[in-house]
Amino acid sequence: MPAPLPRIAVSSCLLGNPVRYDGTDRFSESICNHLTRRFEIVALCPEVEAGLGTPRPPVRLTGSPLHPLALGVEDASLDVTAALMRFSDGWLAQAKSLSGLILKSRSPSCGLRDTPVFDRHGAIQSHGAGLFTRSVTQHYPRLPVDDEIGIADTKRRNAFINRVEQYALQRCRI
Repeated sequence: MPAPLPRIAVSSCLLGNPVRYDGTDRFSESICNHLTRRFEIVALCPEVEAGLGTPRPPVRLTGSPLHPLALGVEDASLDVTAALMRFSDGWLAQAKSLSGLILKSRSPSCGLRDTPVFDRHGAIQSHGAGLFTRSVTQHYPRLPVDDEIGIADTKRRNAFINRVEQYALQRCRI
C-alpha cells in the first residue's frame, strides 16, 4: 500500500471555486496542474467558512499594520475582524494534519505578505499578511506556506514542494 500523500490546504478560489467576495474564482493552473498529483488538496476559504457568504461586500485591512481590522471598503462600519479571527482560531487544530498551505495573494484573510493595509484616509500605509495567514503562521511558523504567485514560479514551486515533503516526513517521525 503506497504511503498517503502529504495534505496541503489551498485557498478555494485558486481551485476554481467561486467563493471570492464577488462570486468569482481565481483558478490557478499552476496549482491544479502541478500539485494535485503530489498532494492531497484540502480546499479552504476563511471568509466563507467564517460565515461571510458569497457574494459579500468587499473588505480590506485598515488601521495598525501590526493589528489591522478587516473593514468594509464601501462601508467602514462593516467589521468582520472578529468573525475571521474566530474562524482562524478554531481552524488552528486542523493545521496539525497539514504539511503546507497555498493561499490567495493580496487577500485580507489569506494574503501572505502583499496584502495592503490602509490608513483611516484610505491610503496604503504598508503591506503584510491577511488575518487568517497571520494567525496560522504565528502558531505554526515552520509550516510551509506560499501563494499562487510563488507557485507559478518554477523555482519557488519546487522549493515549496521540497519543504512540504520534508515537513511531512518530520511530522511522521513525531
